[in-house]
Amino acid sequence: MVRNRTVRQLEIIIAARAVIFSKGIENLTVREIAKELKITNAALYKHFKSKSEIISLLIDDIEENLLSAIQAAADKTGDPLHKLESIFYSHLSYSEQMKGTSFTVINQVSGLKDSHLKRKMFGVLNKYLKTIKGIVIQGMESGVFRKDIDPNSASVLFFGALQSMVTLWCLSGYKLSLRKAHFKQMLDIYKSWLAAK
Repeated sequence: MVRNRTVRQLEIIIAARAVIFSKGIENLTVREIAKELKITNAALYKHFKSKSEIISLLIDDIEENLLSAIQAAADKTGDPLHKLESIFYSHLSYSEQMKGTSFTVINQVSGLKDSHLKRKMFGVLNKYLKTIKGIVIQGMESGVFRKDIDPNSASVLFFGALQSMVTLWCLSGYKLSLRKAHFKQMLDIYKSWLAAK
């Protein structure tokens, strides 16, 4: 669901991502974002009162942009295997563009005590998984995929492979390319596992 954003809110999202990328999410504070934007803390407090509110905005941004990107990728083709391949590379491209900040936000939220943020992030991830599950079911019904696959497990496996790659990329200091051949091989293994014999 696309929400109307003010120019300042979009600037805050970009600044928050910059802080996460350069200083880590532990330093994502109103003060650091204000410094990044070159405004006073008081000016930023007119928009957000806490780190939780900023993280909530980042979750909204992940929902809007990542889910839109994978839906657009899926809409490019009718073939379920090609849909998954298109989503796979679209997700990697999104991660590179966002410098892995979405991965960082997902991990950060999982360790918070804030149940509202956890529910919100869980909802976004469930929407992602539901998209993949729908494609898997489509492939099973059309005979392209095996009939003995659990669509829920297949969707989690797909997302898990992508998150693992982004994790390695982040831990490598962003030196590991997300477009290297072995990522294609991982996708090929997944596709061959799904494919009907």
